[in-house]
Amino acid sequence: MNYKNKIKNFFVILIIITITFSIFFGFTSCKKNKTSNSSNTSITQSTLTEQQTTTKTVNEDFYSSSSTEFTDYSFISPKGWTLTEENNGERILLKSISPSMAESIIVSVEKLEQIKDIKDESEVPIKYLSDLKNIKDKKDLPEEDIIISDIHSKIYGYEYTLLLGDKQKAIDLLSFIKNDGYLYVIKYMGTGSNIVSETAISDFKKFLKTFSLNSQDESAKKAQKPDSVNILILGDDSAFDRPGGRVNGRTDIIIIFHLNLNTGEGTIVTIPRDTWVNISGHGEGKINGAHAIGGNELTVKTIEELSGLKIDNYIITDFDGFKPLIDFLGGVTVEVKEDLSDSFSGCYLTAGVHHLNGEQALALCRDRHRNGEPGQQGGAYAREREAAKVILALYSQQTTFEKFIKIPAFINFLLNYVWTDFTFKDVIKFLPTFGKINTNKIKITTIPSWSEMVGSASAVVYDKEATKELFEDIKNQ
Repeated sequence: MNYKNKIKNFFVILIIITITFSIFFGFTSCKKNKTSNSSNTSITQSTLTEQQTTTKTVNEDFYSSSSTEFTDYSFISPKGWTLTEENNGERILLKSISPSMAESIIVSVEKLEQIKDIKDESEVPIKYLSDLKNIKDKKDLPEEDIIISDIHSKIYGYEYTLLLGDKQKAIDLLSFIKNDGYLYVIKYMGTGSNIVSETAISDFKKFLKTFSLNSQDESAKKAQKPDSVNILILGDDSAFDRPGGRVNGRTDIIIIFHLNLNTGEGTIVTIPRDTWVNISGHGEGKINGAHAIGGNELTVKTIEELSGLKIDNYIITDFDGFKPLIDFLGGVTVEVKEDLSDSFSGCYLTAGVHHLNGEQALALCRDRHRNGEPGQQGGAYAREREAAKVILALYSQQTTFEKFIKIPAFINFLLNYVWTDFTFKDVIKFLPTFGKINTNKIKITTIPSWSEMVGSASAVVYDKEATKELFEDIKNQ
């Protein structure tokens, strides 16, 4: 019995040991499997994370608008091009400038119901291609179909000679799409000795194919801030029946137009033509004599010494140019704040709002036999202020949608009546703000000055310290 019990107990112990080892090794195996599975899961997650990171890597040339008013859009900027942005993508300027070629693409988002020039989008190509008969050697380019963000569109365009600068070959292209009551207008402009239509069209197509609505990704392309500019506007007293000419006539109208292209704010400063200044290399004299002595170059230098501002560009016209320019632009609407009757200039206007033709506008700008607006100086000061108002009114009237889509061809028209040192790259700086500047943000002022005899000359002298402060404030706008 004892022997049988021992055998029985041995088998019981053996079974218990077997079960224990089975449990132990089963647990260990399970733990190893879990560890292995955990390790595999970790590797898988790591791989997925890497894949996701790779997928979310955004091209450094990727741009996306961030508006709260219209459907956001995105595109891939051409490599190496700079980008300027206005109002979170309402206007975008892309540009590339090399010694042999200058190119730009501008994207403009326009609310269709606010465009006065057109009734619907079908009129855009009509407006774009109309009234271009006066552009010499213009060659229409064939229309091409394209799909932009799943929307069927076309590319329109032409090539011509741009009269600015070196009068080089230029190419202008336009395409657009409509979405939710907004027009997305995309315009290419290029000029240079090496520019080729086929290449320009091909590159423009590549850009348009990257253009997409409903962008959700944040922009990787960082926008540059636009600069401020100082433009000198001169009215020469010459004409076909007067001596001088645009090269060396006296400048009866001298205006500095400072414009901050980032904020849209600006100041117009009128300089009395008889202001007594130092004319570099020629002693002291009336400032309008600088142009008669040394033309545009000496005038710019004299104005820079007076103001402390760097003049970026100048625009000059004369009697022969002013009248047809106003007529060409359809006249100008201004508000006159006093009754005017001047037999010398031929200006006869009652106080109120008037739409003037070229001859009437010239007479208004030449009228110095007047009291001046309430709170303002009369005489020649009033005349210069009136000229500034006319220029501002012209700017306001002409920065329309139609003129915008025709730039820079529109510039070719203006060059029949004005002379300037503007180049293509100077013009495109203005494109983001063209038509978007509120003229109420532009103030008109003059240097603190008064009439006084200097020797035997009837001149205008100015407060040098106060004038310095005025231009320092303008410089910091």
